[in-house]
Amino acid sequence: MRNRDWTTRLHDVIKAALGRPFSWGEFDCCLFAADCAIAVCGKDPAEQYRGKYKTESGAKRLLKKNHGSLEAAWDACFARVQPAFIQRGDVAMYDAPTGRAIAVFWANEYWSTTDDGVTRVECTPLAVWRVE
Repeated sequence: MRNRDWTTRLHDVIKAALGRPFSWGEFDCCLFAADCAIAVCGKDPAEQYRGKYKTESGAKRLLKKNHGSLEAAWDACFARVQPAFIQRGDVAMYDAPTGRAIAVFWANEYWSTTDDGVTRVECTPLAVWRVE
């Protein structure tokens, strides 16, 4: 169930992340999306990952050990919906130039991490999860 004030909370999380630089294990696309999920519904899909990796290879190793894949990790927390039915606050997986990434849908835009902080990204969702 979504928090009553989830829109305000989500807006605040995105706004705070605008200038925060990317850092594996501290502020990457999955941790940003998880922070947004906490704002929306209070559930932390990255609970068993926080503070346990510092590199891309470490993230992939932990992901494979805990869930097997990025999709399976999000499936463990939220139900999938067809990309055409995405709503504000939902999470989408897409192919970024550097590989699979996670974005949050807000204000009719997809938001994800970059080297310079969170920004709008162009993406075609491969999978979407309803955050509630």
